[in-house]
Amino acid sequence: MVHKLRNRIYNFIIKNATEHCYKNCLEYFSDNTVILDVGIGNGAMMDNFHSLIKSRGLKITGIDVNKHYLHHCECIIKNHQLKDNVEIYCKSVEDYEPVKKEYFDFILFSMSFMLFHNQGLILDRIKDWLKPRGKVLFFQAMFKKRFWLMDIIKPRLKYFTTIDFGKVTYEKDFFSLLDERKLFISEDRLIKKKWFGGEYRMIITSFGND
Repeated sequence: MVHKLRNRIYNFIIKNATEHCYKNCLEYFSDNTVILDVGIGNGAMMDNFHSLIKSRGLKITGIDVNKHYLHHCECIIKNHQLKDNVEIYCKSVEDYEPVKKEYFDFILFSMSFMLFHNQGLILDRIKDWLKPRGKVLFFQAMFKKRFWLMDIIKPRLKYFTTIDFGKVTYEKDFFSLLDERKLFISEDRLIKKKWFGGEYRMIITSFGND
């Protein structure tokens, strides 16, 4: 019962963001792409996109630290017969190790990058997991101007919703971090404008200017 309630809350609050994220990201990936989804959550996106995942031959490794969400994710994989396309692990990105270096074509942060306290360390860690010419794809809400009320409220939402929304991501700080870690932007797509001047953005990057 608790698991079902958490999933209902999760789906109600972030369904819109998840739909926008996976619609745009899955359409961007080439056939037979190997993807690491950092923070796959409850896998609700697979209910709508399971046919696309299978028809394109995508190979997705999903990691998350929430075992309740992963239980729901596992059920969706079974229901849609996605076991040949999707595998999941209850691991943090700090603890996860791929089967070998240079394994993934894409590493996807689907509304999850703002959850990490040491984002620079995360970027340093994942660098060797990408194939040559591999890319890091960020989908997240971005803000151009400081909004003090959002800075106060957003980190505290988890106490009311059970969902950790992390900290507010500001464009200037985010791009400074990418520059510091030598991540070059190949595309920056505005997906949708949202409340309080925020924007859903899909930002495609790579280590090194290739």
